[in-house]
Amino acid sequence: MSPVNVPEYRLYREARGEAGDFWIHCEPLPERSRLHRFEIAAHRHPSLFQIFLVSDGEGEIVDGRTATRFAAPAILFIPSGEVHGFRFAASVDGIVLTALADRLVSLASTDRQVAAFAAAVRVLPARDGLDATLLRIDREMQDRSAGRSTALEALVALAVIDLARAWLSAQAGGEVRPGGQDTRAQALEALVGIHYRHNLPAAFYAERLGVSVSQLNRIARAVTGQTLQGLIARRITEAACRDLVFTPTPVSGIAESLGFADPAYFNRFFRKQVGIAPGAYRSRERGRLVMS
Repeated sequence: MSPVNVPEYRLYREARGEAGDFWIHCEPLPERSRLHRFEIAAHRHPSLFQIFLVSDGEGEIVDGRTATRFAAPAILFIPSGEVHGFRFAASVDGIVLTALADRLVSLASTDRQVAAFAAAVRVLPARDGLDATLLRIDREMQDRSAGRSTALEALVALAVIDLARAWLSAQAGGEVRPGGQDTRAQALEALVGIHYRHNLPAAFYAERLGVSVSQLNRIARAVTGQTLQGLIARRITEAACRDLVFTPTPVSGIAESLGFADPAYFNRFFRKQVGIAPGAYRSRERGRLVMS
């Protein structure tokens, strides 16, 4: 089937008129597939990504040209826009998580390795607790407890990161990189987490880890895909996004708390990292929370 002829859906064969507050959906895997005799024709979701937790049964992911087999327990990751269909065994069971693609885009934009994972369909074995976050999302979706929306945002991000890490580990054969770089990178990220607001030079971090500045950046790049400055920028951006959404602090106050003497410079930094101005980001994300 030519890509131009592949039908596009939000959920499979579902009308485009869902409510405007739709951003996440979770349902039993057999619920929709049973309606189509467990065979879903090739299609794509331009603005959604999906994660399937297959707890029982087996099947194939098909794209009109190739078929990729899977068997429970497995996790299937389908990025937005990717052509895919399924042939499931009638015994298949599990859950399907569907979420707006902007959540995935936001994660991928801050981490090169997450972006690499999210660039294609992935099939992963559901082992070593990899399914725990997905099951927690399913429980949260059925609950209406305090903080539900915030918890779901965090859990979806964590689920994608967990899957990306598992995929990266499999790509590397599950081995720790030589020279203790994984341990040093973890120590570096911990230091950045403590000091990212303080505008400290690379030499400070290098001295704390007992390496040269050039070694420091090699360690950071090898394990995280980013330089020290990239790691710091990521932490600042995460903190800024959190404060913009969940505190009443003015943008100028958030800038100051993050070590920016000039709010205009903070605005330029934030726009470069996120793509929009801080005030616009605050309005957009708070609007989403109200609708959730």
